Amino acid sequence: MSLVVSLGLVSVACSEPDDTPVVVTEVVVIEGEEVVVTRLVRQTIAITATPEPNAAPREPITLDLAYVGNFPNADPQTAASKASLDLIENAFVGLTRYNHQTNQVEPELAASWSVDGRTWTFNLRDDIYWVRPTERNGAYYDAVAIRPVTAQDVVYALQRICQRETQTPDAFTLFIIEGCERAYNLDILGANDIASIGAHAVDDYTLQFTLTKPASYFLTMTSMWMFTPIPAQEIEVWQAETPEKDWLAPEQLMSSGPFMPLPGTWNSNRVVLHPNPFWPLPRAGNVEIINLNYVESDENAFKLWEAKGLDISPLPAARIEAFIAASSGKVRLLPEQTVFYLGFNFDSGVFREPDVRRAFSAAIDREALVEDVYGGQVVAMRHLSPPGVFGAPPVDQAGIGYSPDYARLQMEASGFRSCRLMPPIRFMISTSDLSLLQAELIRGMWVDELDCEESQIEIVQVEFGTLLANTRADAGIARPDVWELGWASYYPDAHNWLSDLLHCSDSENRQNRPCSEPDDLLRQATAVTDPEQRITLYRQIENQFFGEGGLFPIVPLYARGNYVLVQNWLEYTPALFGGEQFDTYQIDADLKRLERSR
Repeated sequence: MSLVVSLGLVSVACSEPDDTPVVVTEVVVIEGEEVVVTRLVRQTIAITATPEPNAAPREPITLDLAYVGNFPNADPQTAASKASLDLIENAFVGLTRYNHQTNQVEPELAASWSVDGRTWTFNLRDDIYWVRPTERNGAYYDAVAIRPVTAQDVVYALQRICQRETQTPDAFTLFIIEGCERAYNLDILGANDIASIGAHAVDDYTLQFTLTKPASYFLTMTSMWMFTPIPAQEIEVWQAETPEKDWLAPEQLMSSGPFMPLPGTWNSNRVVLHPNPFWPLPRAGNVEIINLNYVESDENAFKLWEAKGLDISPLPAARIEAFIAASSGKVRLLPEQTVFYLGFNFDSGVFREPDVRRAFSAAIDREALVEDVYGGQVVAMRHLSPPGVFGAPPVDQAGIGYSPDYARLQMEASGFRSCRLMPPIRFMISTSDLSLLQAELIRGMWVDELDCEESQIEIVQVEFGTLLANTRADAGIARPDVWELGWASYYPDAHNWLSDLLHCSDSENRQNRPCSEPDDLLRQATAVTDPEQRITLYRQIENQFFGEGGLFPIVPLYARGNYVLVQNWLEYTPALFGGEQFDTYQIDADLKRLERSR
């Protein structure tokens, strides 16, 4: 049975509070047209809502954004772009939700969860619905709740990922789910193959995953867009009737998130979202209407922002220097989930000793690299896990970073005693001009701080494929002594950084580093499900790798970032991984109105 949100202004008066759901509908004006915004609330206090006879309708609090390109892919199991993830995050409910302020996983569709070894059980809410805006009725829109979102909707989404024909980006990350990798590698899948995937609906509101091994970081993965449920039973009906039709076609679209698209705007160059009237969860922000504009270039977005038509805009590269100098208060640098680093060859005659690796790391002035190579558009890193990752320390904590005195002391404590007594060093990098500039600056720092001879350090530029091949642990004599590479995360958890990149046996271990205490701690962190214990362990591991006396298998250098422009009337915590959560955005509507009137 569908739930229908009625039209018109509702006046509610009651003397005693109870838990009865109440539909509250308010007339607002959007671009000169009257539109009804409807909310389903539960009474907690006595309320009386009667509009004054001559009161002007209040303008809705509106968020205005722009993305470069056309209307994005909104399929949670195949999306990849930032515009896609932002739309999915707000139009569809997630299994769990990643809090970008605390870097913790919180309930959303899943109200609670438990873990028993390899089995994760999620208990789902029964009050989150698939919602469809109905036909326009005069100046208004009706909203219909079709049915609740169920465990089978999540299972269907996961089964799609584990089928190669879906072409989910980075589907291999879910091979940790039992049976997923096997199904993915089959050319022809039968019903039994799909049923053997370790994602099962125990009942409508109980979901169970069986993993290939205990993995505490699986909880972080459940907050990703890939785990977003899709309407399984409806899709199967549509595919049977019209196989060529996309389930996201505007005329049949159903959404389930905190906002829903208005009819006629989906799949166009401008999507308008307004609050889902059946959304049961509290909103931390005050945004009511969202205008998502799709434009041709960063420059077009910038001009709209400059005219105060947008709340946030990318900052075009050609304008960065001048704009930062003139209006630095409105510019934010948002670090990406990619960290660039130098890797050490533990088999080389140069970097076998940890004292030498510490010396060469501490001699690098990362802040100077940030300015000289990238004009400040990166965040200097002295440990591995970047901002926005569960378990990552703040950028100014954990790790030594640039410390010339410490670098010289470590060199003196090494078996070489002096850099000039070391054998020649092969420093391998990619063919880009920026890589060469960076390598030359780093070599200069080693010369200045460690008294190396420039001729000792040979910079070798090779194609990227050759760089990858020559830095494998089994590359033999082709392996350089030190090299430049980067690592991008697949999910926002320190495990995906420290373990997947550096563990002695659970990663490629390009350094060919022997196993030691940090690897034991990484295994321990995998088995511990208490978030605070995991955070403590990851901080300890970062220090054992990059702190005073650390092993320094690599030298973290920086996380690249992007500049955005933010109007002074908006407060928000950006999503450094995944989609933006517009229901947390806070707009000073009076200030926005005032600024736009000037």
